[in-house]
Amino acid sequence: MHPALRWLANPWLQLVFEALLVTAAETCLKIGASETARIEGWEWTGLASLASLWIWLGIVFVILSFLSWIYILKHIPLSIAFPLSNVVHVLVPLSCWFYLGEHISARRWCGIGVVILGLMVVAKPVARIEEKL
Repeated sequence: MHPALRWLANPWLQLVFEALLVTAAETCLKIGASETARIEGWEWTGLASLASLWIWLGIVFVILSFLSWIYILKHIPLSIAFPLSNVVHVLVPLSCWFYLGEHISARRWCGIGVVILGLMVVAKPVARIEEKL
């Protein structure tokens, strides 16, 4: 296997890519849903949103994140991968704040901080496991 492909096949790197893909998907879906919010007819179905290229880009990101997640689960125990994947609870609000100009309250900033602390608690044993390998 080519060294670059071996590097990309690293499941830990794939976990980072998966979180970034989920963040991109959620941001694109929000943009697409917002731009099609005023289209008349069957709004409750969400079908009108399919008129947005942002929605289709979001769908592509969802599919790519799914494929990445399946690859991750082949190589990393779910009990480790799932808690680490919760970094999206930090990345998505930050993405909405940065790209969409959404407000993040002080309470939400505190919650983001708690999630970061939780990720550090979960990641520390993982780092020890990796050292032993």
